[in-house]
Amino acid sequence: MQKQFLKYAQKIGLSQDASILVAVSGGLDSVALLHLFRLVGFSIQVAHCNFNLRGEESDADERFVQELCATYDIPFHVQHFDTEAQVRSAGISVQMAARDLRYEWFEGLRKAHGLNYIATAHHQDDQIETLLLNLSRGTGIKGMHGILACHDTLVRPLLFTDRPALESWMRANNFTHREDRSNASLKYSRNKLRHQVIPILKELNPSLSKTYQENAERFENAEQNLSFFYEGLRLKIIQKKDEEQHILLSELFIYPSPLDVLFYFIHDYGFNDWKALENLMQAESGKVVSSATHDLLKDRDAFILRARQTPIFSSYAIDEDQRELTDPISLSFSIKDAQEFTLQTSSEIAALDYNALDFPLELRKWQKGDVFKPLGMKGKKKLSDFFVDQKLSLFEKENTWILCSAGRVVWIVGHRIDERFKLVEATQKVYLVELNGV
Repeated sequence: MQKQFLKYAQKIGLSQDASILVAVSGGLDSVALLHLFRLVGFSIQVAHCNFNLRGEESDADERFVQELCATYDIPFHVQHFDTEAQVRSAGISVQMAARDLRYEWFEGLRKAHGLNYIATAHHQDDQIETLLLNLSRGTGIKGMHGILACHDTLVRPLLFTDRPALESWMRANNFTHREDRSNASLKYSRNKLRHQVIPILKELNPSLSKTYQENAERFENAEQNLSFFYEGLRLKIIQKKDEEQHILLSELFIYPSPLDVLFYFIHDYGFNDWKALENLMQAESGKVVSSATHDLLKDRDAFILRARQTPIFSSYAIDEDQRELTDPISLSFSIKDAQEFTLQTSSEIAALDYNALDFPLELRKWQKGDVFKPLGMKGKKKLSDFFVDQKLSLFEKENTWILCSAGRVVWIVGHRIDERFKLVEATQKVYLVELNGV
């Protein structure tokens, strides 16, 4: 077992001079991992999580691991978590809460002690469970690679073997461990697969653990090839515009399955609802699908991806003597003599008749029902219709500010001034507003 372990550790990139933080719960798998690292000569430290979910049993697990480390003079770290509080605050399952808590602590501990890797005791039977769970919940090719042997600083050096082999090796060496009674409970999905589904599959294929691990590695290789292909197309498919990414429809629909291409480029932003994305592919412009952190807009020519934004409802007063505004956008204000002023044509500059304005001016987001008289036109126009004419995306509309005087629209910032505030022959003073940083 030690030779197989060392060979696999080296295969996944672990050199024997690497320093490892080993996650040890006290159960058979993690204790086996500790002993294997110890026996083949790796430099290790141990991290144990007490989730305070099983009362005295949780405390007994902690004592067992601490004593085991003391026996072999291995540095021991323990952390107590209020897991149920995390469940309530995050609105997630106990299993997810425990996972989030432990991995965050592991990484902090690894960095604090200057260790190279974090090792967990996942093996081939865990791989089967993960693949079956992913399939039952719905997954793309990314979910089919299951548990990766090495991902950044996280390694799983037991994926070369299965649970029965570990049990046999532990017995042969008289190594003791703790049993977690919750592993027998059918309350959790993994346990249902472990105790009810996988035994039947192993009757059909006694080498199921090895087969699933080999399949997972093949899927991982296929995913790497696909990623290599897609990354070569990234600059062709995606245009970056300020804080937005525009995923071009004309490029997506070259491929037989544009949905798969779209999913590749957005899955890291929390999008995992395939049906919602499929509906978005067929939707009219203006439809939005959101993840926890990002919005994806179907526009005329592209899917527009941006970080979710907190709506701004405030308005900002601009006094007559004010010369600068830095928040929420950057504007500069100045007053010029009309006789000495040369008009510049720029959407980023508003040259206004000073005497037509009533101070303080107001800067606010546009609202439905807003109207103005576009420069060069006699009649009024709804801002919403103006935006359509300008072919602004929904996100661009949401980000549009307007400058108002006594309730009247003076300037759609960055776009058009109102006819009523333009410079005329009788203008004596020019009120100049400049949009900075565009």
